[in-house]
Amino acid sequence: MKDIAHKLTEFVQTHLPTARALEIEVADYDSQSLTLRAPLGPSINDKHTAFGGSLYVVAVMAGWGMVYLRCREAGIDPNIVVARGEIDYLAPVPGDIVASSLPVTEGDWETFFQQFEDRGKAKIELQTRILQGGEPAVKFTGLYAIIGHAPNIQV
Repeated sequence: MKDIAHKLTEFVQTHLPTARALEIEVADYDSQSLTLRAPLGPSINDKHTAFGGSLYVVAVMAGWGMVYLRCREAGIDPNIVVARGEIDYLAPVPGDIVASSLPVTEGDWETFFQQFEDRGKAKIELQTRILQGGEPAVKFTGLYAIIGHAPNIQV
């Protein structure tokens, strides 16, 4: 896992209380994909499976975190927003939530960063998956935008 992945954990712990409450942590990152893990405990529902809202948060954060880390690798401290999100719940998740972003081409990232350089903002569509027994339990597609550099946030 790349050393830069700790920057995402620091950001989550400092600025994102919902993700912090779910105990989301980076499981793996290689510049092509980001995998996040959250224990079932903070997300368990009355059916002893992961709550749908928690699945959404972890899925959206796998894409958001991918954008964050790629931007940090490019020397950008980004102000990221989720412009659109669509989720399909296909099966219950009775254990830890493990969400992975699916790789996109380097050409897509180059276009994204060129748009940011040209306009000061850019969008990229990313997909994430939460698997159960090797099969997709959750499919998420998000449109992520960077709208400049991150504001100075006082905690």
